[in-house]
Amino acid sequence: MSPETQALTPSANRPVKGHILQVLPEMTATSIGGWVYVPGTLNKDANPLVALHGISRNGREQVELLAPRAEALGRIVIAPHFPAEHWKVFQRITNLHRPDLALLDFLGRVRDNGLADTRHFDLAGYSGGAQLAHRFAMLFPHKIRKLSLSAAGWYSMPDGSIDYPYGLASKPGGKVDWGPQMFRSLPDYLRLTISIFVGEHDDQQDAALRRNDLLERTQGATRLERAERYHNALTEAARAHDIAPKVTLTRLPGCAHSFPDCVETGGLDRLLLN
Repeated sequence: MSPETQALTPSANRPVKGHILQVLPEMTATSIGGWVYVPGTLNKDANPLVALHGISRNGREQVELLAPRAEALGRIVIAPHFPAEHWKVFQRITNLHRPDLALLDFLGRVRDNGLADTRHFDLAGYSGGAQLAHRFAMLFPHKIRKLSLSAAGWYSMPDGSIDYPYGLASKPGGKVDWGPQMFRSLPDYLRLTISIFVGEHDDQQDAALRRNDLLERTQGATRLERAERYHNALTEAARAHDIAPKVTLTRLPGCAHSFPDCVETGGLDRLLLN
């Protein structure tokens, strides 16, 4: 299958199904565009999957790799794109960087175009996209039906004693206390179905992996170790709130840090979409 790309503006007509459609952004420094895959036969009972790219910004590639499984299941896949010229930082929510608002605006335009009902959705992120995904989900847990975090470099741990963005405590001198805001909605976040994925060979300290003493002491030295510690931390936090944990950790066989390998070798498309 070779899906065709079509460009849409907010005033465009409904698309032909079975295509990858490019949704163009409004021309502002705070808006984003992206791609939407609409299957030929739509499963109207299934939530759309919003897939967030990492620092390689390969949203189009993610849609292409997920499209065959999405077509078979009748699932819509939405892949936002954070262009480097405007979004050097999109993984974290800060006073200067509001990827959460850009994402909400983009999903609103997807809905206005008649492509998908984006009031509720499954949210998945890979690498840097997984960083944004879990922080977004802590702010807006009511919008998420299922959360999938793949190969995040590091996490905002569910710990009210560590300053944000490493934990959820107030950061000294910050204008907006993002950590405490996320901490207040932590019980709702912990009630979500959360799946954590990481390649079984994603244990290298490559140049893109953030490293410092605090991270290595609290989260570990590699993506594999950090995924394991985040899984354990969420499980413990859920139990501390008298919530039955619905968090799982899956090590993808034969995979290191590569989204195509995780799909083609590790079956990540099946795990995200089924």
